[in-house]
Amino acid sequence: MNGIHVFEARTYRKLLIFGAATLFLHGVQETSLVYADDDKAAVAKTWAADAKTWATDAKSWAADARLIRPLPDQKPSPPDGRGSYQNDIDRFIAARWREQGERPAPLCDDETFIRRVYLDLAGVIPPHGDVQAFQDESRDRRDKLVDRLLSSDRYAEHWAVFWGDLFREQSNIRGMPRMAFRDYILDSLRRNKPYDAWVREMLQAGGNGQDNPETGFLLRHRNDRNDAVVSITQVFLGLQLKCAQCHDHPYEAWKQDDFKGMAGFFKGTRRRRAFVKEVDRNGRTVERQIDEVVSNGKGKGRFLTGDKPYLGRGRIALANLVTERANPYFARVAVNRLWAKLMGAGLVDPPDEFSVSNPPSHPALLDWLAIEFVDSGYDLKHVLRLICKSRTYQLASRGRRGAAQDDEGVRLYAQMPLRRLTAEQLHDSILRACGVLSIGRPATRPAIEKPYPARNGSFLQVFGSHDRKTVHERDTEGTIPQALTLMNGDFVNRSVRAYAQRTIRKWLKSGMSRGDVVERMFVATLCRKPTARERKWSLEMANSVDGWSDVQWALINSREFMFIR
Repeated sequence: MNGIHVFEARTYRKLLIFGAATLFLHGVQETSLVYADDDKAAVAKTWAADAKTWATDAKSWAADARLIRPLPDQKPSPPDGRGSYQNDIDRFIAARWREQGERPAPLCDDETFIRRVYLDLAGVIPPHGDVQAFQDESRDRRDKLVDRLLSSDRYAEHWAVFWGDLFREQSNIRGMPRMAFRDYILDSLRRNKPYDAWVREMLQAGGNGQDNPETGFLLRHRNDRNDAVVSITQVFLGLQLKCAQCHDHPYEAWKQDDFKGMAGFFKGTRRRRAFVKEVDRNGRTVERQIDEVVSNGKGKGRFLTGDKPYLGRGRIALANLVTERANPYFARVAVNRLWAKLMGAGLVDPPDEFSVSNPPSHPALLDWLAIEFVDSGYDLKHVLRLICKSRTYQLASRGRRGAAQDDEGVRLYAQMPLRRLTAEQLHDSILRACGVLSIGRPATRPAIEKPYPARNGSFLQVFGSHDRKTVHERDTEGTIPQALTLMNGDFVNRSVRAYAQRTIRKWLKSGMSRGDVVERMFVATLCRKPTARERKWSLEMANSVDGWSDVQWALINSREFMFIR
């Protein structure tokens, strides 16, 4: 036997008797399905340890051990903390450190923190002035910075890319004005729209794509109910249901009938042409068709959890079933996505594989975050604020001393893993480091203003911006074309040359010493001052416009610039 196989629990117990494999079947229902990985001869140890708290309690909720249990009525109590803890998140994390004999990394320094939190919340490195001012603020400067960034326009622009990947936003959705769905996502983030209301709005949307841009989520699926079901279950429920579209899932317990039950909510929903409007395209007047989503309200589906609609039918019923608190997936999946984005790995990892066979590394923390999210009114900023203000988020990326192997250590969050900048973060950070972000020229526009999917061969496409054809994780591995683009590409070369000709020349003309210019370059690009060796090398190089360009080119091509530490 190779790979992952599915057995009836009673059959698998017979295999155990003959020594064919080993599995701790703690808490599994007699008639449930269990999963065995031959290479490891068991599902992960955490599955066995957490089965009671993660699997469904058939007596109290639903007789279906495929489902994770519902959220508890009350938030789990954080373990008693010893030492210095910022918030309750740290108490849950530190309890596991003690259990595993982990010695976490120390807190990161201020230079690392400001760069990290700017990239995570605003999607770009901080401007030079903010780095300088941050050093002079009070002791709670980190908390204040988090609050400022969450209130900034850059927060919405950066996270619109994140949600745009999940919602498969594209600039030219058939039946909608250009960029209309992107603007809808941006507006929702700027207003901090409650996440449950936002999702309901998109799932039950109706009307035309111009007046009701929330229809973009459905129009994006081109009237294909199966495609919509795949996206909805993956994005909002963290479930991979695509295989069950044509046949019973090969290694999860979902059946084809489950997929058909979800598709039933879309019965009676269709798109049709609403009107044709004239638009200007590069000085030419062209016609653009605007479509609308209509529904007869008769769709009758069957929800995966077995819950019955309590309001309406069709997509209205689906929207309420997806977002209600009783749904064991919705709130957990949302906070897990935010955690994975900020911490490098989800509490459930991968984030799209919520399953009894893939339990969270910290079940109580996941439930605590999910209930905190619900109690806050599904406030996305509230969850981001809690995570970023935790000591766990603020740990250094080196200095951990623990017993766990690297993979397990990542899931213990005892240090911040190195994370490669996304295409958009890198694009905007190069422009900011060179002082040319949003100076009025098309080439200096931030990434959010550019069309998706990115043009073939463009900087964003080369560095892995999402094609948004399906919902999938971005590839974070470096490539040879990326290295060549950084070394010789027009985008980088134009940016560093403009920096030398405009900004550095202005500083020198104002009387700033060459040494001070070098220091300012390092702070503006890497958020730190140069070492003595770096200063000496830079001054030797910077003896002309080309020399200054070369120094900035070297900083941008450094590993330090390419990663979030």
